[in-house]
Amino acid sequence: MAQRGHNKQGRHNLRQVGLSYVLDGESGLSLCHHVYPGNVADAEEFPVALERIQRLLARHAIPSETVTLVFDKGTAALANTVLLKEAGLGWISALPWNQAPAEFRQRPVEALPACSSAQPGMQAAAEKLLVHGEEYLCVLKYSATFAAEQLHSLSASLSKALGALKRLAVEMARPGNRLTPVGIEAKIHRWLSAPFLSELVHYQILDEPGGRRLVFQVDHAALQKLLMHRLGRTLVITNRLAWTAEQVVAAYAGQQAIEQVFRGLKEGDWLNWQPLYHWTDSKIRVHAFYCLLGLSLLHYVRRQAQAFWPSITIEELQNELEQIQQFVLLYPAQGAGPYRTATVVSTQSLIQKGLADTLGLQQFGSTPRG
Repeated sequence: MAQRGHNKQGRHNLRQVGLSYVLDGESGLSLCHHVYPGNVADAEEFPVALERIQRLLARHAIPSETVTLVFDKGTAALANTVLLKEAGLGWISALPWNQAPAEFRQRPVEALPACSSAQPGMQAAAEKLLVHGEEYLCVLKYSATFAAEQLHSLSASLSKALGALKRLAVEMARPGNRLTPVGIEAKIHRWLSAPFLSELVHYQILDEPGGRRLVFQVDHAALQKLLMHRLGRTLVITNRLAWTAEQVVAAYAGQQAIEQVFRGLKEGDWLNWQPLYHWTDSKIRVHAFYCLLGLSLLHYVRRQAQAFWPSITIEELQNELEQIQQFVLLYPAQGAGPYRTATVVSTQSLIQKGLADTLGLQQFGSTPRG
């Protein structure tokens, strides 16, 4: 099961396993999961996951038409959309940028209606379009926050790439350098592999009497076009033709919950999935089971805490609960009697007191004096 495959963290020297995970969008509780070989692509795993979801719905007598699946664009292949249509399930997915008409995806931001206060900084417009030979509802979503994050990332990547190109140009100008055309092209291709850089940076390798020379420049027209018509935008597709643009955007935002789960498992300090000290398939499956069981319990506690703090995140919950501490004070014995003990709870903020009352923590921390 542990196989070498495409690793998003760049650790291609390590073996990995894949995890498909389905959670309930309202409660955050785990519904089902499946561990599969690490060299299997997401689109190939989807039919297996879909079959497990259908069995789950049939076991609990849940009509397929009342369920809407939300997943990313890596799963929305043509064959998978056919399977979803046969299953009768509703679904929402991101759509690759080039699969929607240019006149739709390049609409001015000013022409996109603003969403309600439940989706701050969000604008969206919907239109029925033909995709994969079928009519679907396509939504163009613009997020001011996402645009700012992309711009920051682009600026950092562009600055790094231009610095590397400048150093390469200086090295090529040195007499007797051993750089080959193939090696030069490989370096430049690697530096311009970050999103959008190949569209923004143009270069030429000139053969001159004194040797090769590198010339490069930034395409400011392309940069302006990127700012006006690409950054901050996401294309979303769904078979829920009667839904409004805001309904689709709100449902698609639920995907952030599953992304948070994977970030927490891989990078967070709660219920770490890795490092995975197992190699046999059975132990890997057990490891996945207790990780996701603990995750469900964590989401259950968070759901209880939302009665006091509706917007609390798992990280905020963990941070507040870690500061609620109990101490046992030990006093010297009087005469021949036993040592006396007293339980003291740390000073709590208003938020911590509210969480403790909501979760009923007092029943676990109250100990009579000895």
